[in-house]
Amino acid sequence: MTDTASLPFQLTSESLAGWLKSLSSLAPAVAANQLNLALKELARTNADAAPLLPLLINLSPLTLHLANSLANLARAEAQGKAYKIAKLAVQLLRHLSLALCRTVESNQLAAESQPIAIFHALQLIGYCQRISALFYEPPSATLWKKTALLYQIASKQDWLQREIVAKFADLRQPNSIEGVVKRNLLFAICAPNRYPAVEIEQLFKLAAIAQPLLETSMQPSRNPDFCWELKDGEPYPAKRGHWHTSRGTVAIRSHRLGHALRLGEISSELPQAALNKLTQHLCGYDQLFATVDLKPPILPAQFFPGLSSVQAYLSSQDKLSKIMRLSGQTANRSAMRDMSLVPLEHEKNFYKPSTGHVSNFSNQPGFTVTLLRNHSKQFVVAESADAAFNTGDIGMLSREQQAPRLMLVRRQVAFENTSLIALEPVLGELSIYDFSIGDGDTLQAVLVNAESGTEVFLPKGKYALESKISLAHGPSLQLKSCLEFNEYYARFRVTLDS
Repeated sequence: MTDTASLPFQLTSESLAGWLKSLSSLAPAVAANQLNLALKELARTNADAAPLLPLLINLSPLTLHLANSLANLARAEAQGKAYKIAKLAVQLLRHLSLALCRTVESNQLAAESQPIAIFHALQLIGYCQRISALFYEPPSATLWKKTALLYQIASKQDWLQREIVAKFADLRQPNSIEGVVKRNLLFAICAPNRYPAVEIEQLFKLAAIAQPLLETSMQPSRNPDFCWELKDGEPYPAKRGHWHTSRGTVAIRSHRLGHALRLGEISSELPQAALNKLTQHLCGYDQLFATVDLKPPILPAQFFPGLSSVQAYLSSQDKLSKIMRLSGQTANRSAMRDMSLVPLEHEKNFYKPSTGHVSNFSNQPGFTVTLLRNHSKQFVVAESADAAFNTGDIGMLSREQQAPRLMLVRRQVAFENTSLIALEPVLGELSIYDFSIGDGDTLQAVLVNAESGTEVFLPKGKYALESKISLAHGPSLQLKSCLEFNEYYARFRVTLDS
């Protein structure tokens, strides 16, 4: 808690205007640093919210301008320096949005001012998420918790659809609290970190235009496409077919929006390949499942879900490799750790055979699946009567006489007695290393050495970009970009230092 004595201006329009004028004579980076320090103080001040709110709103255009300028500057810099600049851009928007949230939480605002504060806070949270995605940061749990709180307040007071007239052009669309929340939700469920930066920009613009077609409901619902638990976290795909939401969860349906994009009813500047990828995701991979050939031959397999199963398999391979080296049996087993994927009969054009040993998964919980033929070169479709694993999870797919393959569960569609599962292979040579965390515990990192670069799958936790992880008996990893972050794992692109 701070008072206004630490601020470089008094809480009056005249004092703020004078201070902003003094910033205009400074270099952008210097001005941004001074503004960030002031916003940080405002985010924790105990000053009266009523006179503070209009000042925070008046700070919005400069904050947005400097954040965008810094983001553009960061793109032209080397990666290490770029991250420091981008981090400042994110902090500007984060601190201002948290300051606006604080005015709402203070219960000091008049009834007519509260929806205005909520609207501006959510707008700035959305722009903060945009810049975070442009530089591949993990999602902010704090900002999603604040979003959920503001959404529930607005819903309870029946403010969601009230039109808000913003003073500044960048904040005028969407023009309601519901519209801004839907834009932020849509941008998140598009999984922007899986796209190049130029396409992330287009995804944010598309989310603002297309958000009216996103369907949301706080009522318990059956078979939503995505869910948003208001108590914690960002939206996520429905974990299984026949998934039901409960109280405190927003059900999100994206099929209607996905079909409108597919039919060209909504304009987008996304390249066609990216648009196809997005519509497939929003429509629940319906076109992939439509290509399935249900005719024999049947290809039985086992799926072992969870990062722990992946780690158990790779650890057993690692131990076996060491035993064989010690016993002098490495001459004909040099490919022991070649974990490249083994082809199905129709997949030989893009999978490289592996001569690796197939390890025993008897100690890991697995599920019987049947691999179905489909026309995709990017996904594998499996059928299962169990379907007890979750969309978004990672796991190993194992067939007799073939090396298990690392897979990501992208979607499940349930029928009466079975489910179809879309699995995305992770291509590349796999290895596993121990690493220590601050409290002395040891975790395991799964490295993927692919043609496009090196990636790592880590247990869910707090990780900062540009931070280093020292692997036991291995290289040090520097985390460069977060590709995926969910309750099952954190996936980063990394560089290696010997």
